[in-house]
Amino acid sequence: MILSEKEILHFKNPIAVPGIGVSMQEKLKEARVLVVGAGGLGSPVLQYLSASGVGVLGIADYGVINDDDMHRQPVYQMQDIRKHKAKMAASRLWAVNPYTKHYPILVQVKPETIGLMLVGFDLVIDCSQHLPTHLVINDACIVHNKPFITGEVHNWMAWWAGFNMPMPDGTTSASYRCSLPLTEEYRNFDAGAIGATHGATGMHMVCEILKYLMDVPGGIAGKLYGIDYLHNQTQVHELQPDAEVLANTCAAGILTADEYGLEIVPDVED
Repeated sequence: MILSEKEILHFKNPIAVPGIGVSMQEKLKEARVLVVGAGGLGSPVLQYLSASGVGVLGIADYGVINDDDMHRQPVYQMQDIRKHKAKMAASRLWAVNPYTKHYPILVQVKPETIGLMLVGFDLVIDCSQHLPTHLVINDACIVHNKPFITGEVHNWMAWWAGFNMPMPDGTTSASYRCSLPLTEEYRNFDAGAIGATHGATGMHMVCEILKYLMDVPGGIAGKLYGIDYLHNQTQVHELQPDAEVLANTCAAGILTADEYGLEIVPDVED
């Protein structure tokens, strides 16, 4: 028995859902998930992954909390302003679910660090909403054979997808680089951010993440979901691997920060 008696009591409601039971809750307990970015998208993703009973959560974010974050990052409180996001998220999440191990990682995702950051994790969730970071993670996940899920929210538009993930036929799903033309269609550079659209997108992502961790078939692998919240319209795109793109990515490996267009920030002094 992986779950303690206290954990079984704590999670009795999800365990009671048909098809889940103790065995699926134990799968979540065994999962090791790295979440990159503890901001507008990472906040709801982290809150519900932790509350759902994922065993280990790595929280990678080198930023601090600002007043203008509060409307879309409800894991934090006003007294947390100017404190490190990763550390405060770990503290707040533990207060809701002490059965999950929450590890704050105050490190920027960059070519020199990404390989070490992936060690020990089964799945990467990229909530950075930052193109160069997406590319670093994509390439590292291909090199180290790690599945990852990412998404973005732009005003009323959002998308989320599963990349480099195992498919039912034994193949691997498309990479982020394979899907760039499609993801660019959803990118909206107008100013502003709505808290509710970040929260809703995070919840959609968590539902798919939990299904993946519990081996529920027919999930996010190889799919991109796009949603227009303003008009309440959703599209599902089937992603196709691009053999040439994948071969080039494997041959090139992890590139330099300049090649990614990644601005390197000073290491956090903690």
